[in-house]
Amino acid sequence: MTVSPWRPSRLTRAQQEERRLAAQPALNDPSRTTLDLAQQFGVAEVTIRAWRARLRRDGEEALRASRATGRPERLTAAQQDEIGAILDGDPRAQGFDTHGWTIPKIRQVIGMKYGVWLDRAHLSRKLRRWGFSYQRPAVRAVERNEDDIATWVRVQGEALGKKGR
Repeated sequence: MTVSPWRPSRLTRAQQEERRLAAQPALNDPSRTTLDLAQQFGVAEVTIRAWRARLRRDGEEALRASRATGRPERLTAAQQDEIGAILDGDPRAQGFDTHGWTIPKIRQVIGMKYGVWLDRAHLSRKLRRWGFSYQRPAVRAVERNEDDIATWVRVQGEALGKKGR
């Protein structure tokens, strides 16, 4: 029996479940060998044996994906919204001397307000997930006067133009 192999380039959890469910009818066929099934579905023979054991033990739902819980969030959704509102404001309102948010400032605000001290790299990833992006402020003097600059450029440009002729 020649069957095309199942070989996606990358398997998500949904694809893994799809592969297991696609294999289910073949797993119930006693004439199919473990090696044959392993080659068809792109898994090891031990995986085929495990799938067959799960089917015998738990029935039809045995090969469905389980929920991937992961580590629980340390900040609630409401706290994350509050942090977003704080970051939309000025850091000086939180007691800092300068404007512009930095990771250490954000980390300190979260730590002091909620008692959750996040790692700097992890906080960067969380901020991106919450919709914030890295912004580098333009370096300009506070005393900068656009009118004076335009006048200087015009006058100096004319002076340079006369020299070149």
